[in-house]
Amino acid sequence: MQTKYRYEEMLPDEFLQAMESMPVAIIPTGLLEWHGDHLPLGLDALKAHAICLRIAAKLGGGIVLPPNYFGRPGYSRYTGTLTFSEACMHLLFTELFEQLQKVGAKVIALITGHYGPCQVEMIKRAAHIYMKEHSGVAIIAQPEYEGVLIDGESPQDHAGKYETSMFWYLYPELTRMDRFQMETSKKMLYPSAPHDYYKEEEEWIWSEDLRSAASPELGQKCVEQMTDHLAASIRLALHEVKS
Repeated sequence: MQTKYRYEEMLPDEFLQAMESMPVAIIPTGLLEWHGDHLPLGLDALKAHAICLRIAAKLGGGIVLPPNYFGRPGYSRYTGTLTFSEACMHLLFTELFEQLQKVGAKVIALITGHYGPCQVEMIKRAAHIYMKEHSGVAIIAQPEYEGVLIDGESPQDHAGKYETSMFWYLYPELTRMDRFQMETSKKMLYPSAPHDYYKEEEEWIWSEDLRSAASPELGQKCVEQMTDHLAASIRLALHEVKS
């Protein structure tokens, strides 16, 4: 079974062997974005990267790219947030798909840890257009939570119970629950960019106290179900593209 999954750490012969054994490339993508006082700005891509590495481990193969931190809005005016246009991101992913197909990928999984229709619809649109124009590759483009329910609920939010729990489980050393506040106004409100998507209020109030609602245990439950679901989807896509 393959034990090294990170693209950037592979030697050339390891890369060739991994691609021949399982021609699957997994792209973790996210955003540099404000997630409250208790979570880092790179949460979305860091979370997606850790999830993608767990998917590869469950598959016993595949190559995981370094996390990509560039995406669509996004709480664009909040502290530290960087967002980009549809044209920029569509070109980035189209060329990335092309390059990954060039080096041998038959299945590409683009997994976004940054949510919202602006981001999710963009990656799905880019994948759909590429597959219409190119044969021999299957692209799965989706947020981590798609197709998964936790206690009957879709585990998606912005720095809320689910996202905080997943990050707390995956990166306990970067999670600062001692800094969590129910109400926060400690945001730098930057001028709006031309491609802003969300209407942003000056105050942010969480709907529940995450110090009691979130937990590493809930995060582990989410991550396990998401990675099981995504690994199964990749196996099916690989079977179909080979047949």
